Amino acid sequence: MSNLMSQGTFYTTDMGTPLRIAQVLGLTTSAFLAGKTFAVSFGTVPALLHAPVPLLAKQIDDVFQADLIINPVLVALGTGVFGYFAYRDPNRGSPAHILYTTSSILLASVFPYSLLFLHPITEKLTRKAHSLSCASLTDTAIESGVAKEETTHALVDKWATVNLGRTVLSTLAAVTATWAAVDRLEVVPAAVRLGGGAGRMGK
Repeated sequence: MSNLMSQGTFYTTDMGTPLRIAQVLGLTTSAFLAGKTFAVSFGTVPALLHAPVPLLAKQIDDVFQADLIINPVLVALGTGVFGYFAYRDPNRGSPAHILYTTSSILLASVFPYSLLFLHPITEKLTRKAHSLSCASLTDTAIESGVAKEETTHALVDKWATVNLGRTVLSTLAAVTATWAAVDRLEVVPAAVRLGGGAGRMGK
């Protein structure tokens, strides 16, 4: 008879289809939010800055209106999913529990960050969009009496810079949640016995 020992078998806690869908949804939404906020700051805003003041004010207000619909949904969904996975983890203090908790906190912090740092700039730009709605695009002196740091272009540029904070928070949330999902894979010893002759008959 011969015996063969094999160690290092991978296993992961079995999850039902609904939980797997929720996990993928949480990871996808947080990653999408990170990519979206990054694209706005590094792609959309630089392109908008070439527009005349009235048009810029209108365009950036359109960006704000879209964010009001999409971003809260993404943040709430991702926070709920990661918070639930942290809550259902029976091993309090385990790496997965800590990582899911961290990711839910990071994603939830997008709300207060936006309120404290982005909202004041957004309010100024929204007021400009309303006041300049009927202004001529060819009026180059439309902000001649406005302080340089309070011009529409300066405020939009500042908003894009501050918006990167949301990119950092959502990226870290996506990374820690992904790490938590991968960390569910563990290496455990496993034994496989191969017997010969009568050994296979239980003797």
